[in-house]
Amino acid sequence: MVRVLIGAAMVAVIAGVIGWRWSVVRQREALQQQQQMADMQHQIDRKQADLDQLKANLARVQEEENRLAAENNLLNEAIAKSRVSGKIPEVPPLPYPPK
Repeated sequence: MVRVLIGAAMVAVIAGVIGWRWSVVRQREALQQQQQMADMQHQIDRKQADLDQLKANLARVQEEENRLAAENNLLNEAIAKSRVSGKIPEVPPLPYPPK
C-alpha cells in the first residue's frame, strides 16, 4: 500500500513539474507573440505614415502636371493663332521664378 502511495505521489510530482514547465513555455510563447504583434503594429504605423506622405507628394505632382498641361494648352493655342493670323501673339505671363 505504501508503494502505491509513493508511486502515486511520484506520478503527481512528475505531472506537476511537466505541467509547470508546459505553462512556462506557453507563457514565453505568448510574450513572444505579443512582442511580434507590437513590432508589426509599429511597422504598419510607419508604412501608413509613408503612404500618407506619398499620397501628399502625388497630389502635389498631379497638381503641377495639371498646371503645366493648362499652360501648354495656352501656348499651343497661341501658336495656332499665330500660324493663322501671321502675327506674333503676346507671350502669356510666365511665372517668375519658374516653378
